[in-house]
Amino acid sequence: MNLLPKKTNIKIVHTNAQDRETKIMNVMINTSILLMSALTEAFSGMFTEMAKGMVTAVTTSLGASEEKTNDMNIKIDNLKTELPKQMIEQVVTMKADIKKQLSAKKEEIGKMIADPKFDEGITIAEKYDFGVPKLTQDLDEISLLHYIALQTANDPLCSKMLQELMEWMKKVPQPE
Repeated sequence: MNLLPKKTNIKIVHTNAQDRETKIMNVMINTSILLMSALTEAFSGMFTEMAKGMVTAVTTSLGASEEKTNDMNIKIDNLKTELPKQMIEQVVTMKADIKKQLSAKKEEIGKMIADPKFDEGITIAEKYDFGVPKLTQDLDEISLLHYIALQTANDPLCSKMLQELMEWMKKVPQPE
């Protein structure tokens, strides 16, 4: 009965190929979310500071007291506490959108990621350990927020990993 081992070996090869594809897709999805989150957070911070400046300028020019100006700035600062809740919702939405887009192009992407250059992304993501699941896994919102927190805190190791992943993403074949 030599057929049983051959079938088993074929299945293992297929599972490894699927595992590789899954890891590559997860790295691409998770890295994209982290990069979009960084952009969103930067924009949000800039917007908050601009809003505070505008409120101060407008209320001062209208003769509002310093107390009223400070009250308005406190309200704007309170928006920052709402951002983490919105960030979780945003991460969930981003992840769903990216997965949907990749699903729609699964066949095209499958051919593209057959290129061995994509293996480097797995290597980069798996060499860093932050005490949470690696970027090669299908991360839940809490794990993604952990990475976002590291990124926001300018963690040097996280920054290095993201820089390497961005460089990797530039080198891999792109869809047409």
